[in-house]
This record gives sequence, C-alpha cells and structure tokens, in this order.
Amino acid sequence: MKTRDFLKLLVMMLAVPFVFAACDNDDDPVPVPTPEPTPIPDPEPDYSVPEDKQGLYIFSSGNEGSGINGSVNFVNFSKQNNHAKVFETVNGRSLGSTVQNATIWHNKMYIAVFGSNTIEVVDKLSVESVKQIKLGEDNGNPRFVVADNNYVYVSMQTGFVSRINPNTDEVDKTIAVGPNPEEMTIMNGFLYVVNSDGLNYENGYVNGKSVSKIDLSSFTEVKKIEIGINPTRITTDGNYVYALSMGDYDTIPSSVWKIDAADNAVDTGVSATWIAVNAGLLYVINSVYNADWSTTNYYTVYNVKDMSVKTENFLQDDKVESPAGIAIDPVGGNIYISSYYLEYGFPAYSTIGHVVQYDFNGVSTYDYSAGVGPCYMLVLR
Repeated sequence: MKTRDFLKLLVMMLAVPFVFAACDNDDDPVPVPTPEPTPIPDPEPDYSVPEDKQGLYIFSSGNEGSGINGSVNFVNFSKQNNHAKVFETVNGRSLGSTVQNATIWHNKMYIAVFGSNTIEVVDKLSVESVKQIKLGEDNGNPRFVVADNNYVYVSMQTGFVSRINPNTDEVDKTIAVGPNPEEMTIMNGFLYVVNSDGLNYENGYVNGKSVSKIDLSSFTEVKKIEIGINPTRITTDGNYVYALSMGDYDTIPSSVWKIDAADNAVDTGVSATWIAVNAGLLYVINSVYNADWSTTNYYTVYNVKDMSVKTENFLQDDKVESPAGIAIDPVGGNIYISSYYLEYGFPAYSTIGHVVQYDFNGVSTYDYSAGVGPCYMLVLR
C-alpha cells in the first residue's frame, strides 16, 4: 500500500470515534434516520351532485360595488358537506357579477347573472358550463329565470320577458311586459310576471302595480292584473298565485296579494319581505325597519285558505341575523333561510353569509356557510 493511501485510511479511522461521540453521549447505538414519507396528494375535490341527486344549491349575488363577483355553493345532502365556489372551481373562471337565481330544465341548470348580462347554462350535476348566453343591451339585465317542460323564461329589467329554446340555448322570442319585471311563476299554462317599476321609485312606482299574465302556448301577454305598487316576489301552490307588493318602504306597507285562476286579485293585508308556500301554508318573513335603521324580523305561518295565523313565530332560535331569502324542501321536510351576518348591528354586505336549515318544527339542524349575498336557494331532488 502506498504511504499516501495508508495515511488517508488512518485519518478516516481516527475520525470515526469522534463522530460517534459527538452524536451520542450515552454510548447507545447510532439511530438510523427514518426517511421522510412521500406525500400523498389530496384527491381531486368532488363538486358534483352524488348519485342520489340530492342537494342544495346556494346562489350568492356578490357585491358589485366592492368588486366581489357572485358564486355558487353546493351542499351534498348524503354527506352534509358544503362545497364553496363550485362554478369557479369546475370551470376555472368566475360566474360573473350579481348572480340572481337559477332554474333547472331536464339535465341543465340556467343561472341569471344580472351585472354580467348573461344566462349561464351548466350541467345540473357537474356544474360544468355548457354555454354562456349573452343578452342584448335593449332587452337584457336578467332578473329571474323559470322553466316548464318546453322552454326557459327570463325576466329582463329593461321591461321584457324572453323565451330560451333549451335545445339550442338561444333566445327565440321576446315580448314586452311592464317596467322592471322581477320574479315569475307558472300556473295552469300561464306565466305570471310581477312588474315592479323599481327604477321609478322617485315617482312612487306609479307604473309598477301589475302582474303580467302570459299564455305560454302562444307566448303572448293576455292580461295585466292590477295589484299593489312595487311588486317584486311571486310564487304559486298550483291553485293560487301569491304576489308580494313591497310598497314604498315608507307610508305604503308591503302586502301579499292572492290571485285566482280567473284573475281575481285580493289584498290579504299580510306584510312580508320574503314568501314561500307549501302544503296549504304561506311562510312569511317580514323585516321591519326601526328608527335607528336596524331591523326586527318576524317569521309567521298563515293558512292560505283564509289567511289566518297558524304559527306566530316558526323559528325556535335566532341564528338568522339578517334574512336574505327562503326556500322549502317538502321532500326532506326542511326550511332554508339564507342570511347576512351582522357587523356593528347591520348586515355585512361585503362578507360571506350563511344558510340555516330548519325542520318544519322550526328547530335548526345545520348551518352552512355561503358566498357574499346569499340571495337564492335551489333544492335538487
């Protein structure tokens, strides 16, 4: 062995004991380092509706003034988990500005996006975009969508109702109704549209006191049914139409009008801010402003037959701070109320809201987070 190699080996042998001494003062065996485990990536999030096709879509409008776009949450009933920003996650882009509501036609869902002036067509299970329908400026600004077996109908703030052919996802006909139409409902082959004249508030909504009745077989307006001023909400139980006139938010109170198939309209005298009907009962949320601009919320159930009070307060807790909408799921036996959170005693319009699930006894069972401005809920069964 060469001298240089021998000296090198000797130095290495002398160095080994010092290494052991530095690492272990107790003369225990040298620990063998455990290799770091290879990280396992999380599975891709599943935002689709489960095979049983049961869930709750929560549509949040966002806040255009704060630059916050609308969004969609999905609550999976079988797992009771809540997925946020479903559309954005699935499609890689925002849904748009000021989401309003949605309706389902067969295997597709149509979402009205007011600020972006679009109708977003998505697969109702995967929420994958099928088409984005861009509306015109003269007959645009969608406020509400409903569907029957044949078509999808859109009310436009500009004073029109458009019909979408779901086989082509194109607008095939548009008719004029009253000024600033809002919600719609379908009963006995007719489409009922409330005309709010909401942009004419300085003149007392003088042209906003009617419901347009549209014959769906010909898609023509057959009558304007006169009701109270500034109607914004409407629903049906299949026998009657219930239209909510909001009044002028000052001296003229809100009131629910009951309309029969013969177009007779009766003022029930029931004040409300949100309404829903189920099994012969009208569920009413009435938010009343106080002198300091805070609100007191009343939750009342009425018998639709004679509008007598069935339940004075149908909620058993105060988890709903500032209501923003109501939906009823008769199959699951649940009532859903969306809400803003309060900040310094007032609704926080630029932060996320939530949806509280109640059973028909008014007992809360779940509380789901939502997007900013949770304005509409759609039960999928």
